[in-house]
Amino acid sequence: MIPALQTLGLNEKQAKVYMATLALGTSSVKNIATKCELKRPTVYVYLEEMLKSGFIHKITIGKKEYYQALSPKAVESKLEENVSSFKKQIHELELLQQSEQGRPGVQVFEGEKGLLHMYEEMKKTRELIFWSDLSSVEKIFPDAYRKINQATIDNKIFTREILADTPDARASAKRWAVTAGENYSARLASGPVFNDSVIYDNVVCFFRLQEFNLFVVRIEDVTIATTMKTMFEMAWRSAKPFIPK
Repeated sequence: MIPALQTLGLNEKQAKVYMATLALGTSSVKNIATKCELKRPTVYVYLEEMLKSGFIHKITIGKKEYYQALSPKAVESKLEENVSSFKKQIHELELLQQSEQGRPGVQVFEGEKGLLHMYEEMKKTRELIFWSDLSSVEKIFPDAYRKINQATIDNKIFTREILADTPDARASAKRWAVTAGENYSARLASGPVFNDSVIYDNVVCFFRLQEFNLFVVRIEDVTIATTMKTMFEMAWRSAKPFIPK
């Protein structure tokens, strides 16, 4: 359990003090020190540190002070609040990063492992905008195709796609639509579309899907993503709707 507590920011001895306090309920420094087999002054220092971080509460009864550990469920709620607060600031932090660096974040992922990593990342967003030959994804990565398809329902991801106008791509889109339902809509490209490309959040990804030549270029930049979304909307308005039957 100590390694798990260390992931929350506690060091090894703080984790021992927290576990001892949790096991004892409301207790004195003396009893906590005995329980975790540490010296009383050391335990007192760690209790005071965890008071500031919210893992421990202090209770005064009469003239004596006692300590009580935050329950595991309360710790979980505290962490979820912190994560939620951080997520609200992500956009501003990304803008700060880009303005200071003056360049977009560019990464290249190669091989099946790299491509599957990107598909896993895409499952965490709320909107996916594709222009692709969907049959190439289904053919080379059938498991990833099914997982992302299911994620559009499980995670309520709204998906739009400008689709290659080929029999294979239309057939793959029909199968996708069976699962995705109202979360998915597609239109047909007026010219050739190869591989798989996607926009989500402030990210644009360009895939190269061939049997022995697999890679994806991931570009994270708010100005590039916004521009690509504008171009997609222009193409979307002029494209022919695809009605799965």
